[in-house]
Amino acid sequence: MYLGVRKRPWGRYAAEIRNPYTKERHWLGTFDTAEEAAIAYDLSSIKICGVNARTNFHYPFVSLPPPPMSLPPPPLPPTPELDQSVGVCPEMNGACDGDDESLVIASILQSFSSSGNCSF
Repeated sequence: MYLGVRKRPWGRYAAEIRNPYTKERHWLGTFDTAEEAAIAYDLSSIKICGVNARTNFHYPFVSLPPPPMSLPPPPLPPTPELDQSVGVCPEMNGACDGDDESLVIASILQSFSSSGNCSF
């Protein structure tokens, strides 16, 4: 039989685990096969004890080193340069005077209209 698994008189398998730190019993459920109950026990054991857990089956992922905690940030996408030779907002007839955000929006619209990707 498996750790934490017992067979019920009517043929199903019950699984429970005892937390070694708090000495509490945790009911894991009733299963159709002993293997299902053993896997439920193993998962709970790994959750409680980590890599030092006693399990019914061998789990190679438990012994693997943990993945790196942080990856370097991805590179930033290139930002389009503002073209100072063209008017600030030719499409809007100067309606965006003095607003920095409007300058950026206007330059983006300008780059699309000059490249032919989008028609306005």
